Amino acid sequence: MERNKKLAQIFERMADILEFLGDNPFRIRTYRRVAKILENLPMDVGEAIESGYIYKIKGIGGSTLAKIEEFLKTGTVQKYEELRKKVPEELLELMEVPGIGPKTLKVAYEKLGVRTKEDFIKALKDGSLAKLPGFGAKKVEKILKGLELWRQAQERIPLVVAYPLARNVVEYLKGAVGDYIERIEVAGSLRRMKETVRDFDILVSAPREHWQKIHDAFVSYPDIEDVQLHGQTKSTILLKDHHRQCDLRTVEPESWGAALQYFTGSKHHNIKLREIAKERGLKINEYGVFDAETGERVAGRTEEEVYAVLGMQYIPPEIRENTGEIEAALEHRIPKLVGYDELRGDLHMHTNWSDGLNTVEEMVKACIDMGYEYMAISDHSQSARVANGLTPERFKLQREEIERVRKKYGDKISILWSVEVDILPDGSLDLPDELLREFDFVT
Repeated sequence: MERNKKLAQIFERMADILEFLGDNPFRIRTYRRVAKILENLPMDVGEAIESGYIYKIKGIGGSTLAKIEEFLKTGTVQKYEELRKKVPEELLELMEVPGIGPKTLKVAYEKLGVRTKEDFIKALKDGSLAKLPGFGAKKVEKILKGLELWRQAQERIPLVVAYPLARNVVEYLKGAVGDYIERIEVAGSLRRMKETVRDFDILVSAPREHWQKIHDAFVSYPDIEDVQLHGQTKSTILLKDHHRQCDLRTVEPESWGAALQYFTGSKHHNIKLREIAKERGLKINEYGVFDAETGERVAGRTEEEVYAVLGMQYIPPEIRENTGEIEAALEHRIPKLVGYDELRGDLHMHTNWSDGLNTVEEMVKACIDMGYEYMAISDHSQSARVANGLTPERFKLQREEIERVRKKYGDKISILWSVEVDILPDGSLDLPDELLREFDFVT
């Protein structure tokens, strides 16, 4: 749903510009909330308007609807085009950097004539920013560290963003050429569930005579910028979404386990496995495990086979980092990882009372659907203004709503009332003690 994404980006960028200009905080929060709503719409925004779905969403008012309709007709929003002319785009990007806020950028803009990222970095390094009131060497050093972390982060994307993108490709292949595929799985750091991911790896096992059809379908995936490689054993595409590279590899079914283990990694985990294999007179690669002298295949059809022939307990992908899991597997003491079906509850979640997207009741119903026994609503307190934190008066209204929902769903799930409360500069909490005592717990 490209239109949803583009429109969400427009609202998010308008909020950034207004924050830089010191505009009304309420308007800024509204634009950010709308951006989140658009990102999470379960349908195309045009369909949401035609069906009337969008009119039922809390937080979408008349002015916002006018901008959405304008976008659907023209492809842009005039208000956004006007705001863009007031602030250099490169400075807006810098707001994503830890330690750099709109106030810092505005000072650099007005006092030092900073207009680009290069200008800003130069002002940091030549000491001119440090000389301004309210800055200093320590703050500049912190900003420089934040810039380096930000630069590194641009090369990777969060797991929560990456996983659906890769699964979309997997589901597409299942639909397009599923009859030719025996097994298909994501590999690499995505399968190891790393917090951030650079590129995607997808592995398929199928009879060799079907490989070309599978790769032809892969390079025909609808949402790509470029086909970088089109082969029979490996193909590479560049996805439009976040400009991510996605590799597809095909292997014979007898090599599935060895290939999945090899391409899942990590690199250091695999190096250690090869050392152990060598000590046992074996050779291990993406095609299988072989006797080093005779070349006979001794394992490789499944990952369990690969680890077993090395005298190991199976190691779950999430812990394959060579940080002690191999030694534990040799001694058959790998712990059982907690599965999603074993989670009993969630003690921290936000609703649309603060910076969440869903109502209390929607969150409760989602937790029931997931099989949870308990949950806690824990919205922001009032000092978190950018997150629409609740005042004591609003918390009292929220409590009334929670009580209504408890009566409706209390026989299915325990609903706790909590708060994410800020600690103020003087060490006190952001809400009066008499209100804090009423919560089930405080975080």
